[in-house]
Amino acid sequence: MSATGWFMRPQRLAPSELYSTEDTEANEIALGLLQISSLPSGPWNDPTAPGLGTEEKALLAEQWGIHDRADWLGMIDHLTTVRRRRHGWMLHLAVRNDLHTALGRVPTMKEWLAAIADEGGDRRDARPFVRGIEQEVSRRVGKDVVTPDLYVRTLDAYALGQVVAMTTWGVALGYADVAEARRIIHRISVDTRPSFVSWAKIGVSYIAGRVMHWSDGDLDEDSFEKYGDSSPVFASASTAKRNGPWATMPWPAVIDQRSRRRHQYRIT
Repeated sequence: MSATGWFMRPQRLAPSELYSTEDTEANEIALGLLQISSLPSGPWNDPTAPGLGTEEKALLAEQWGIHDRADWLGMIDHLTTVRRRRHGWMLHLAVRNDLHTALGRVPTMKEWLAAIADEGGDRRDARPFVRGIEQEVSRRVGKDVVTPDLYVRTLDAYALGQVVAMTTWGVALGYADVAEARRIIHRISVDTRPSFVSWAKIGVSYIAGRVMHWSDGDLDEDSFEKYGDSSPVFASASTAKRNGPWATMPWPAVIDQRSRRRHQYRIT
């Protein structure tokens, strides 16, 4: 699927007046905000993807291979279970996560590279990845949003944003109604939120994951220029002065906490 063309049209974060921007359902669909806004397929809080016209629907079906309901459900399952990542990338991120735990603070880029080398990795090969993850996301979004203690721990938010958006596209394509889409998004929310601790963590993970996917692992300035077009949307979503939904919505959603406790009770 190309990341260019009609996927690159400029976006606004104006919500739909037909759906809430404050309730639990809004909180859950907001997990897909960056993907919904980047496509674009309509207001971020609208589960019906009303921005998709006949041409866009046909293009989505062709590019994603979702020609019927079975294809659509299969793609949702794929995006929630098969992450777009490589072993080497995940090892580099895991090294920093472990180092953070050991140091009790966010490691510097120099410390991160040294730890990769200590784990048997190649410092020179890892440097472009480390530099891109460390510097480009912050530069694109803004240091007022990406603070020094906020960094990319995983690339999984890209697939998370896609699967929430994919669920709404299914409504537009006639594969499901809104009620079913809400149930699917709720399940996704309950299952994936433990991997993140804030909306900002979702944002940096999504942007880095998207650039890594489309650039085939190149996190240089040119790749962010070409594929990091969600950065302004992330900044808008996270800024209270712009009425950004991520700036005002609680994390996690209350319903997620309740659902998780119910699931735990059934297991035990």
